[in-house]
Amino acid sequence: MAAGTRSASSRPLSELRSQLAQVILDFGYERREEPFQLSSGGTSHDYIDAKRAIAKGSRFGLVAEAILALAAEHSVTFDAAGGMTMGADPIGVAVSMLSDTEWFSVRKASKGHGRQRRIEGKEFGPGVRVLLVDDVITSGRSILDALDALGEVDADVVLATTLVDRGDAARGAFAEREVRYEPLLTYKDLGIDPVG
Repeated sequence: MAAGTRSASSRPLSELRSQLAQVILDFGYERREEPFQLSSGGTSHDYIDAKRAIAKGSRFGLVAEAILALAAEHSVTFDAAGGMTMGADPIGVAVSMLSDTEWFSVRKASKGHGRQRRIEGKEFGPGVRVLLVDDVITSGRSILDALDALGEVDADVVLATTLVDRGDAARGAFAEREVRYEPLLTYKDLGIDPVG
């Protein structure tokens, strides 16, 4: 079996997405009266805490299962899964466990000691196929920064995805870089207003 193709379920992606949307709404969503500032600089009344939503084992597994179904739907195989710490860390690990691939984590900056690496986990070289993940994005700044770091080690990003995309900016940015991007859920799936 090729790397990144093993899946624990044959459930359709549409069913997994629907269950995932309910998990986010039940365990990681709050509608706030007062708008608050997002890390992207935008404001919103809709607070999404994906890490809290997937903190339980069964919900954690659901995310990995959905991502693997998404990869299979696009006929994508990969050698490693991960992205920018901290949002991508649990997702990358879950996907690597279910697919028997490797995980990686991109630091915001290179380590100041030891091997001074910016990417931990998987050893990279030319041609390594990567599934780039994140939890919640708005502008895509963090996941695009991880994409740049992977470019520095000649990794081949075969698919980028996120648990929730709160806006429309990331799709265009990935298209400009000619990287396939497909979020599991968008603001439309959650019935919330877009940001940006």
